[in-house]
Amino acid sequence: MEQFDIIIIGAGASGCMCGLTATKQGKKVLLIDKSSFAGKKLLATGNGRCNLTNINYTHTNKFFNQKIDLFFDKLSPAQTLNIFEKMGLLCYADNEGRVYPISNSAKTVVDVINNEINRYKNLKLLTNCEFIDANYENGKYIVKTSSGIFEGEKLVIATGGNTAQIMIDKFKIKYRNNIESLVALKTQSTKLVEGIRVSPVKLSAIIDERIVHEEIGEILFKDSGISGIVAFNMSAYFARKGYFKGELKLDLLPSFASNEIIDLINKRKNLDLPINKMFDGLFVPQIAYLILNNCKLNENRTTLELNENEIIKLAKTIKDLRFNVKGHYNNNQVYSGGVLLSELNQNLESRSQRNLFFCGEVCDVDGLCGGYNLQWAWTSGYIVGDAL
Repeated sequence: MEQFDIIIIGAGASGCMCGLTATKQGKKVLLIDKSSFAGKKLLATGNGRCNLTNINYTHTNKFFNQKIDLFFDKLSPAQTLNIFEKMGLLCYADNEGRVYPISNSAKTVVDVINNEINRYKNLKLLTNCEFIDANYENGKYIVKTSSGIFEGEKLVIATGGNTAQIMIDKFKIKYRNNIESLVALKTQSTKLVEGIRVSPVKLSAIIDERIVHEEIGEILFKDSGISGIVAFNMSAYFARKGYFKGELKLDLLPSFASNEIIDLINKRKNLDLPINKMFDGLFVPQIAYLILNNCKLNENRTTLELNENEIIKLAKTIKDLRFNVKGHYNNNQVYSGGVLLSELNQNLESRSQRNLFFCGEVCDVDGLCGGYNLQWAWTSGYIVGDAL
C-alpha cells in the first residue's frame, strides 16, 4: 500500500491549487480524480473562456452567501494571478473586472495547471480514478479507489456538489443541503418572447414578499423562464433560501423614471399609430406585445384612443413586469450548500476529525457570477495546501 503525506480527492480548481501548494513545501501528495485529466471542469467555465477571478471585488459578503474576507486575506485575486503568471498564463480583465486568459480559451488554463503538476515528482496524479471510501485507522487515512488502496497522513476533500456526501456523513460533519445555484429560472410561460435578449434591464428577486437582490444587465427569455447572468445571480438567492418560489420583477427601462415613461408614451400617443406599433423604435415587437398583452389592450385601437389610466398602466408594466418563479432549469454552474464553515477552523480543517480538510465547492460558500466561485476555489485550495 503506497503511502503519502496528503491524499486529495478531486482534481478540480481547488484540488489542483491545494496539491501544488502542498507539493512546493516538499510534501508527498496523491491527487485523484475520476476525469481523464486535472481541471477538466474548468473547460466549461466562462462559456469556454474560464473566468478565473474578479479584480473588482471589495468585501466578500457582497458577492458571497457569507462574509469570508479573512480567507481572502490569505490569497487575493491579485495574488492568484501572480501564481498563474509564474505558471506561464497571461490574463486580462474586462470592464466588469472579470479576468480571462489572454487566449480567451479555458484550455490554456488547464494546460498550464497540468504542466505545473507534471513538473513535480512528489505529486502523483491519478486520473480515471473513482473514489470509493476512506477510513481513519491508527492515525492514518486508508483511501479505497478504483485504482487501489492508499494511505495518507492527511485527507483533503475537494470534490463538488453531492459527491463528498459519504465522507461528510461518515465523520458526522454538519452541512447544509446542496441546492443548484447560478441557473436559469423557470416561470410561467414566456413562449411569446422565447429567444429574445433584452439589455440593459433591472431584474429583482422577490422572496417572501421582499426584494432580496436586484441587478442591471442582460436577460434571455426561454420558453418558460428567464436566463442570462442577471437571472443566474437571482437564482443564488433562491438557492440560499432553500426553495425556488417567489417572483421576478423586471424593469425594462431602468434609466427612466415612471413619470418620464408616462411623458414618453404621451408623445407616442400623438403619432396616431395602431397600438401594436406604438413601441416601434423602443422595443422589439415581441417585448412590445408582452407589455400590451399584460395590460390587456386591444390591438385594433390606435394610440390616440389611449386614456390616462391606460397610459399609467403601460408605464407601470414597463417598470414592474412580474413573473412567478416555479423552479429552475438544469445545468447549474455551482451548488449552494455544503460543509458549514463553523465546522472548520481557519485552515479549513475539521474541528471534530483530525487531519481532515475541505476546500472548494464542498464548503458552504457560493458566490455570484463573475469569477467569484473560482476565486474561492483557488483561495480555499491554497489555504489548505499551505496548512498541510
